Amino acid sequence: MPEETTTQTHAGVAGRLVDLLVQVYGEAPPVTLTAWDGSRVEPEVGDRAIEAHIESRRTVRRLVWSPGQTGIARAYIAGELTVEGDLEAAVRLMRDYVEHASAKRALEAADRREVLRLTVQLGAVGPAPRGPNEPVDAVTGYLDVPAQLRDELPPELADAVLGDTQRGGDARTEVVYTDPEPLSATIARWEGDGLVVDAVREVVAEERERLARIGGRLVAHWDAVVEAVGAQHARMWRLSLVLVRDNLERRTIRAYEIAGTSAP
Repeated sequence: MPEETTTQTHAGVAGRLVDLLVQVYGEAPPVTLTAWDGSRVEPEVGDRAIEAHIESRRTVRRLVWSPGQTGIARAYIAGELTVEGDLEAAVRLMRDYVEHASAKRALEAADRREVLRLTVQLGAVGPAPRGPNEPVDAVTGYLDVPAQLRDELPPELADAVLGDTQRGGDARTEVVYTDPEPLSATIARWEGDGLVVDAVREVVAEERERLARIGGRLVAHWDAVVEAVGAQHARMWRLSLVLVRDNLERRTIRAYEIAGTSAP
């Protein structure tokens, strides 16, 4: 029988939200939570320097309807959840929290009643919020942000954000990921196009460094990027760069450089 979790009462909106998360996941979140009423709860275990700010009841409602990684990503992209501190460290901590804590716990009827009670206290009862208007499901998988930057930003701004990290124009060289298609499928596609694959090498470390440089330049030119594509789209790009780097580190996806020549 699953061990019952006793809810510890904290003060303010942030405190009640921590109580809610403990009820759902069995433990408190590993980052500092702040809320729209000015309340604040620091973690006993985790990184106190990272602050996740809950902007409104709408944020809580979104997380209740979609409590996993996708819900958190939606809230961040919509601007309903903001992060102060190291975004990459925050993503890493929260992914571990959601994946590991939820795996230990199954909600019983009493747990669900407590979740409902806390949701009512937070004033967050209601239908699932709409949006954001960005493909969040793609963000939680793999999104080719550098290609989108090149295609969607004004040329000078794209050059400034991509810097010297853009890939060369040689069509016979390509860096590919094992998501969304496996390496074998990519090689087969090349061969179907009449190319001979000469070399394949794993470039996980190099790709992580390249994405980090792009992410830094994106933040450095943030106001111009937001003006060009909108705040939600810019946040989607920033979050996706962080998630892909994290996936490469966890080796849930791989990056390979393929070099080839035209068949004689």
